[in-house]
Amino acid sequence: LQRQTAQNEESSNALRQLTERIDALEASGTRTTASAPAGGMAATTGSAGAARTVAATQASGPSAERLAAVQAIAKPQTEDPADDEYSYGFRLWDAGFFPEAQQQLTMFVEQHPDHWRTTYGRNLLGRAYLDDGKAKEAAPWFLKNYQEDKTGARAGDSLLYLAEAMIALDDTRRACIALAEFSETYPALAAGRLQGQYEANRAKVTCD
Repeated sequence: LQRQTAQNEESSNALRQLTERIDALEASGTRTTASAPAGGMAATTGSAGAARTVAATQASGPSAERLAAVQAIAKPQTEDPADDEYSYGFRLWDAGFFPEAQQQLTMFVEQHPDHWRTTYGRNLLGRAYLDDGKAKEAAPWFLKNYQEDKTGARAGDSLLYLAEAMIALDDTRRACIALAEFSETYPALAAGRLQGQYEANRAKVTCD
């Protein structure tokens, strides 16, 4: 019993450390976002600068071809509108339209926090960021999905993807914490459906 209690305390401490790390990442991202507009305005004062800013914004926007490709992806129309919102986000992600999928899935999880698909939605939202090369934005969604309901259908997936995000951020220590937590909490997944992904991630880091 004492040994089990000690293990539980270690797991709780590990999860707390992960949470603190994600909070720090979120805070850093907020500061970066908040400081960006000020720097942009300072660099584009005057009418000529404003014109360049508008031109740059237009140039960086989605192309007509991309807009047409996104519009070609049909949104399901079933008796479950919330599930349709998730499925549309999945289709956008599956087609490689990651920013559009991020927007769609964010809307879904915020508007339908209690839907049975929400565990899938938060996990897929994290993946949409991770696949877009944005591990820092992905990590909070994976952690949230794991913490909200550890018995959720994609909670184990999210914990494993959290380790993957930490690996992408070169945070080996917390990647190892997440991997250890995953193997202890979801041994059936570690030896079953997610075994290949788990072993691949383990091979990327050296854990104590």
